[in-house]
Amino acid sequence: MKSSCYLNRVIAISICIIAFVSQIFATHNRAGEISYTQLSDLSIRAVVTTYTKTSSVSADRDSISIAWGDGSFSNVVRINGNGQILPNNIKKNVYIAEHSYPGRGSYLISVQDPNRVDNILNIDPPNSVNIPFYIQTSVSLLNLLFQYPNHSVQLLQEPIDFACVGKAFTHNPAAYDEDGDSLSFELGIPLMATGTIVPNYFYPNQIQAGLNNNISLDSKDGTFRWTSPQKAGEYNIVIIVHEYRKGIRISSTMRDMQIFVRNDCRDNQPPFIQTITDTCVVAGTKLEIPIFAFDPDSLNPKSKIKIEANGAAFYTDPPAQIDQHNQFQNSPIRATLSWQTTCSHVRKEYYFVVLKVTDNYLDTTGLAYLHTIRIKVVGPAPENLSSKPEQNSIRLQWQKPYDCETFDDIFRGFSVWRKEQSTILTHDTCHPGLPVNLYTQIAYLTKNVQGNQYYYIDSLVQKSKFYCYRVLGEFAKINASGYPVNFESSLHSNETCNSLAIENPVLLNVDVQRTDSLTGQVNVKWLKPDPLAFDTIRNSGPYLLTIEHKIANTNWNNIPQSIKTYTYFNTNWDTLFLHQNINTKAFQHNYRVQLLPANQSDHRSDSAQSIYLTLQPNDKSIQLNWYAKTPWTNYKFIILRLNENTQAFDSIGTTSLNTYTDNQLQNQKLYCYKIKAYGTYGILSIEQPLLNHSNEQCAVPEDKKPPCCPVLNVTGPCNQELHQETISNKLNWTNPNLSCTDHDAIGYRLYYYIDSKKVLLTEINDINTLEYEHVLSDIIPNCYGISAFDSLNNECPIIDTVCVQYCPIYKLPNTFTPNQDGSNDIFKPYPFRFVDKIEFKLINRWGKQVFETTDPKINWDGKDESGNPLPDGVYFYSCIIYYSGFQTNLKTKDQLTGFIELLRGKPN
Repeated sequence: MKSSCYLNRVIAISICIIAFVSQIFATHNRAGEISYTQLSDLSIRAVVTTYTKTSSVSADRDSISIAWGDGSFSNVVRINGNGQILPNNIKKNVYIAEHSYPGRGSYLISVQDPNRVDNILNIDPPNSVNIPFYIQTSVSLLNLLFQYPNHSVQLLQEPIDFACVGKAFTHNPAAYDEDGDSLSFELGIPLMATGTIVPNYFYPNQIQAGLNNNISLDSKDGTFRWTSPQKAGEYNIVIIVHEYRKGIRISSTMRDMQIFVRNDCRDNQPPFIQTITDTCVVAGTKLEIPIFAFDPDSLNPKSKIKIEANGAAFYTDPPAQIDQHNQFQNSPIRATLSWQTTCSHVRKEYYFVVLKVTDNYLDTTGLAYLHTIRIKVVGPAPENLSSKPEQNSIRLQWQKPYDCETFDDIFRGFSVWRKEQSTILTHDTCHPGLPVNLYTQIAYLTKNVQGNQYYYIDSLVQKSKFYCYRVLGEFAKINASGYPVNFESSLHSNETCNSLAIENPVLLNVDVQRTDSLTGQVNVKWLKPDPLAFDTIRNSGPYLLTIEHKIANTNWNNIPQSIKTYTYFNTNWDTLFLHQNINTKAFQHNYRVQLLPANQSDHRSDSAQSIYLTLQPNDKSIQLNWYAKTPWTNYKFIILRLNENTQAFDSIGTTSLNTYTDNQLQNQKLYCYKIKAYGTYGILSIEQPLLNHSNEQCAVPEDKKPPCCPVLNVTGPCNQELHQETISNKLNWTNPNLSCTDHDAIGYRLYYYIDSKKVLLTEINDINTLEYEHVLSDIIPNCYGISAFDSLNNECPIIDTVCVQYCPIYKLPNTFTPNQDGSNDIFKPYPFRFVDKIEFKLINRWGKQVFETTDPKINWDGKDESGNPLPDGVYFYSCIIYYSGFQTNLKTKDQLTGFIELLRGKPN
C-alpha cells in the first residue's frame, strides 16, 4: 500500500515537472509592433519588431509568418542575426519583408506567435504563457497619382519600460510620422488573434484597485500615465496609433508593450524635468529650449541621472540636438535642446520631442520621468504687401526674395486672399493661415515676378466696393505624379485695402445720439459717390435720395423724412440725417442709403447697424457686451460710464474686443454705460476714424456668484478593520474661504451618487466643520460630491466627484476540526465584506463532490451531502466569488482554489 502511494506521488510530481519545464521553454513574447512603407501603388515593405525573453532559447524565432491580409502569408527570416540582446532578459528581433497586393484597398497585416511570457499579472493570470501573442497594423493603399506614398507611424521609444510600486509612471511611444500626417492615440486591449481579445484581461489599475491607482492615455501626444502601481510584476498594455490624412484614417498601428513593475525601489524618488510643453516657431529660427533635470535623492553621493531624447525633430535635416545626454551625471543637469529650423521643416503637424530622465537606483535601470515637448514650425509671412488700382483691376505686389523661395522640395508658391472690408489680425504662430470664414481665396500657387517684386493682378473687381487683401506662402510635398499633397500655409502677410472708383453712397456713421424707448435718436452720415467716377451722363438727374431703415428681422422701409430730390449731382447735398422718435433702448437699428437717378438704376450703400450694448450684472462687477455689423472695421472701443456727480460719461477703459468687465463696483448701486467706437474702411480717400456710439444701458451689480468649492477627500472601508460593527465612508474637505479670494461661504452640502443620480446626504451650516462620517447600511454610494453655499444661497457647482473603492475581501482557512469541542466545529470564511454569493464546491481526493453551497458564510459541519460525517483527510475546493459591483452595478467575480484539511481527532 505504501509502495503504491509512493508510486502515485512520484508520477504526480513528474507530471508537474514536465508541465513546468514545458511552460518555461514555451514562454516567449513580451512586446512588439508592425510598421510599413508604401513602395508603389500596390506594394509595401513591412517591418515587424518583437521583444522576447532572452532565456527562452527553445522558443526563439529565427523566422516568423506574416499574414498580409489578402489571404497570403510569408515566412520571414530575422534580419538582425540572433537578435539584439538587451538588459533584463530582453531580446529585440527585427523581420523585414515586401509584398504586392492584387488591388488597391485596405488590408490588415498581422503576426501571431503561440506564446507570451509567463506570469503576466493582467493577462489571464497565472496562465499568460499559454495565451498567443498577436500584433497588427492596418494598411490603406493610396492612389499615388493624387497622394504621397504613406509611411506608417514610427514608434521611436522601445515598448519595454520600468515602473516602481507606489511611484508615478509615464511612458510615451515617441511617435513620428515622416509624412506629417495627423496622429491620435487610443488605449486598447491585447489580442490573441484577429478580432479576439485575450481572456481575463485587466487594465493595470484593476490590479489591486484603489483611489490612487489610476491610468490614462493622452489622445493627442500618446503619453500613458499610471499614478501609483500597486503590485510588482509584469503587465502588458496596448496603445493604438491612428494615422489621418485630410481627416481620413489611413492606418492604425497596434503596439503591445510590457511594463516591469518592481518592488525594490520603494525608497527611491523619481527624478523630474522642468521645461516648456509646447512652442511654435517661424522657419529659419534657431530654437533653443533650456531643460532642467533634478533628482530628489541627489544627496546620495551614488545617485546620478541621465537625460535621453527622442522624437521626430531628431530625424530631420538638420536634426535637433541636445547636450548633456545619454550619460549618467550628478544632479541637477542643465541641458539645452537646440534646433536650427529651416523651411523644409514646415508642416501642419507638431514635432514631438520626448525627454526622459532616469536615475541609476537599480542595476540596469531606475525610476524615470517623461516630458513631451510639442514643436510646430510655420512658414514666414510674405512681407510688404501693397496695392493700387489700375484701370479696372487692382494690382498687388510684395517683397522678393521670400525667405523660403529656394526650398523647391516644399515651397509651392503663394495664395492670394480677399474680403470686402478691413479686418485687424495679429499673428498666431501656432495657427498659421487665415480664417476661412473671413477671407476668400482668389489665387492659388502664384509666383509671378516683376523686377524685385512678386505681383498679382485682381481683375474680378467691381466699382464702389472696397477690397482688402492678404497673401500666404504655401508649402506641400510632391507625390510621384508631380502633384502637391499635405498643404500647409504660412503666417499671413500684412493687409492692404483698395478700391476702384466709388460709384455708390458710402455710410460713415450710425451713431446713437439719445437712448429712449420713445424719443430715441440715431445720427446717420454718408458719403456721396466719387464725382470723378460717377457717370452723370448715363446716370442723369433728377436724383432721389432715401434712407432705408429696419429693426431685427423686419423688412426694409423708407424713412419718409429722409427722402430728398436733387436736380444736379455736383451741387451740395445734405449727407446727414437725424432719425428721431425711435426706440433705441430696446432695439438695434439698421440703415442703408439708396440713390436713384432718372434711369432708375439702383445705387445702394452697404448696410450698417447701430452698436447695441447689453449688460450682465455680477457680484461687484458688470460685464458689457456689444455688437454691430458694419461695412467698416471697428478697431477700438472706449468704455464710457456715467459720472453721478458731473452727469457726464467718463472713459474707464479701452479694448479692441466686443466685451469688457467693469470690476470693483458696489453692489446694489446703479451704473450706466455706453460705448464709443473707432472705425475705418482702410481707404485713404475716406475719412477716419469713424466715430459711433452705442445705446446707453444701466444695471445694478448683485451677488449671483457662488462661493469657491471645497476639495473633497473620502476614506473608504479599505482602511478599516473587518471586525468593526459598522462600515462607513469618512469624508473630509478643505475650507474654501482659506484658499479663495472670496470669503463668503457659510456652509456645505454633501451629496452621494447612486446609478449616476445625485442625492443630498446632509447640509452643514458651520463653515469650520470639515469632516463627516457616512455610516453605510442599505445604501452603498458609488461616489460623493460637495458644494459650498453663501448667505444668498448661491451654491457652487461640484467641481469633482470622489468615487469609493470598497475592497471586497473573502478568504478561507485551510484547517477544520469538527469534533464538537465547541472550537472550530464549523468551516466558515474569515470575516468578509461586499460578497453577494459564492459557488463553493468541495471534492475528496478521488474527485467526488461531497458538499456545495452558495451561501458566503458556508457554515459546513463536516458532513457530506447525505448528512454523513466525512473522514479525516484533505479535501479540495473551488470557490467562485461574486462581489458586489457598487461602482458599475455589474457583478464582478473571482475564483479561489485550495484544500481543507479535516481533522476530527477526539473531543476533550
